[in-house]
Amino acid sequence: MTIATVEFMSDALWRQVTYSAILPDAQVVGSGPYPVLLQLHGGNQNHTSWLHFSRLAYYCQDLPLIVILPDGAQTRWANGGTPFTRYEDFLIDELSAHVRQTFHATPGKWAIGGNSMGGFGAIRLGLKYPQRFYSVWSNSGGFPSANNLPEHWYWAGSANDLDCYELVNRIDPQTTPRLSFDCGTDDHLLDDNRRFHAFLEERQIPHTYQEHPGGHNWDYWDTYVQDALKQHIDEYIRLQSGGSSV
Repeated sequence: MTIATVEFMSDALWRQVTYSAILPDAQVVGSGPYPVLLQLHGGNQNHTSWLHFSRLAYYCQDLPLIVILPDGAQTRWANGGTPFTRYEDFLIDELSAHVRQTFHATPGKWAIGGNSMGGFGAIRLGLKYPQRFYSVWSNSGGFPSANNLPEHWYWAGSANDLDCYELVNRIDPQTTPRLSFDCGTDDHLLDDNRRFHAFLEERQIPHTYQEHPGGHNWDYWDTYVQDALKQHIDEYIRLQSGGSSV
């Protein structure tokens, strides 16, 4: 296993950007190509947080998986509505292309996950771009609607663009990635997760929702990111063997 730090010029953000990558050991897992997991950080964190505050690299050491850890500042992983804040364009277009040019990645869909703000970003992007992702997992994400977004975040962009409920209304259940999310029973976002789970059930969108003891912290995320990794690998193997995408 190798951990790399990569920089390149982003046209969407008009500056040099940095991301970390956890790369598999070909002598352990084979020569590849490898599926890719885009793992997003939470608010007040950066591209090194999953490396410094969790054992993600340890959990990945025997997995045939490239894990990409981008830096999203406080952006909600969306286009911010002001110049040089097109983080969604950066993730979906530029970073995807750069990873494929730089590393031995498989063509096709990626997995996506994250914690807190990154969990929200994973769900939102997975629902908005189902053609780009095969597996989605949120640890402790928050899911405001456009109506209550100001209660959660200051946001200069379109509130409707961050509304995961509206994305659910627009998505075809037959094209939805494998969708899972969890939350701690002592987490301040627990009600958000329960409401979103109920809404998905009402709309008959296939998904898995779990609650576990714990709060909004790295002890919780370090524990349950392991479930997310298992899903991403299992789903990739299932699809490679000819399974349906839902």
